[in-house]
Amino acid sequence: MARLSASRLRQARLWLLLVGVRSRWQLRLALAPRRWTWYAAVVSFLLGLAGLVSTPLGSVPALLAGLAGVLLSVILLAPEWAALRRGSVALVRSRTPPAPPVVAPAGLVQLPTDPGEVAWCRPDVDEALRDADADYLWSADRHVLPKRVAAHTGAILAARVRRGTMFNGRLIRQDDELTPELLRSGEVRLSGTDYYSLICSNYLVGWRVVDRRTGAVHLDGSRLPYAEDGRLLTLTESRLANVIGVSTLAVTTDRKLVLGWQQPKATVSGGGLAAPAGSGSVDLIDVHDRPAGESFVEFLAAAMRRELMEESHLAPRQLGRTWVLGYFRWLNRGAKPEYVGLTMLDVSSDDLHGTDVRLVETPYVQRLTVDCPIDLERLRRDPDSLDCLPEDVAAGASMPLYMALRALGAALRRNDELARHLRGPSAGSRTGEPSHDAG
Repeated sequence: MARLSASRLRQARLWLLLVGVRSRWQLRLALAPRRWTWYAAVVSFLLGLAGLVSTPLGSVPALLAGLAGVLLSVILLAPEWAALRRGSVALVRSRTPPAPPVVAPAGLVQLPTDPGEVAWCRPDVDEALRDADADYLWSADRHVLPKRVAAHTGAILAARVRRGTMFNGRLIRQDDELTPELLRSGEVRLSGTDYYSLICSNYLVGWRVVDRRTGAVHLDGSRLPYAEDGRLLTLTESRLANVIGVSTLAVTTDRKLVLGWQQPKATVSGGGLAAPAGSGSVDLIDVHDRPAGESFVEFLAAAMRRELMEESHLAPRQLGRTWVLGYFRWLNRGAKPEYVGLTMLDVSSDDLHGTDVRLVETPYVQRLTVDCPIDLERLRRDPDSLDCLPEDVAAGASMPLYMALRALGAALRRNDELARHLRGPSAGSRTGEPSHDAG
């Protein structure tokens, strides 16, 4: 396991301070349109105070007027300050999110170590990813949340910021539900959204927005991904942020996994759990400067590789081939779309010894494991089990890690080429130019 050195730990603390300042500034900008009375009261107070200080002591009426102005500003400022700090709503934990009725070939998958973590998936879509030829269509138009959600975004953000540091960022939304037909010859539509929208929609699952004064429930986040009849809305129907998540298993030349252990105080994800070393969201940088004619699967593979390099401090020359292996919708994250894959590395676990978490990732990743053993034959025999991992890692496996392993186990059964890459003594070594592929 690689940990931050003393010097990098000091740098990390400085970085966290800067990230915290950025987080608070972005939050204030987001809340400003909704809290204009607060800022007006602050300005009034400062003007009254300036007028009071500049008033000649001999002018009693002006002095009294200045005092009255400051007093009135304080009277206006106090309730606004309390409202801004406390918020008009509270976020209250709700019951276990409902599980939708499913019709074959769709199914529900539970995390073995936490049955409350549930994914909706389609084996026929995973199979279609292997030979997918679909393109993608990017729209720069920003996605707008439903009005019933947008009405409470300010209060939700004010409540969530006290749960940890977060900052806004441009992310990519998937507008179409994935089907085998779409993957074969269609075009997957993508549009822009941001992290704040994700926090206030998909990540509201498991929480209720409750009025502090009356106790009335303004919004039940656990119901947002579902229709009135309990059916899971397709991504085409859903108006949540639906940011695309990507995770790729990184396997070294000596068949060891590189894993990232999440920070225990992670804002919304399960803190302290083991995740694939490349696990995160597709953001705006993944859309810019992409080559013409790139397929949707190639686009996803590139995003996986970018996340892997960012989180694990890997260089492009250390990455071999990438396969996109599976797709699921994570019900505990508002049924957002998630893709999992495999990346063969061109280095051994010993070559990666001493690798630190990248400084910019320290708010989210506490440490790396670069030599986690994996029993590929046991995984091939039983993809639904975590027995292929050491007990301590299996006990802390996150949903993305489990779904990635599950997809890999299924792919090993049907894809001989992939099995050869993992089985052969030279697997993953010096493959030349990195390639992106579907599993």
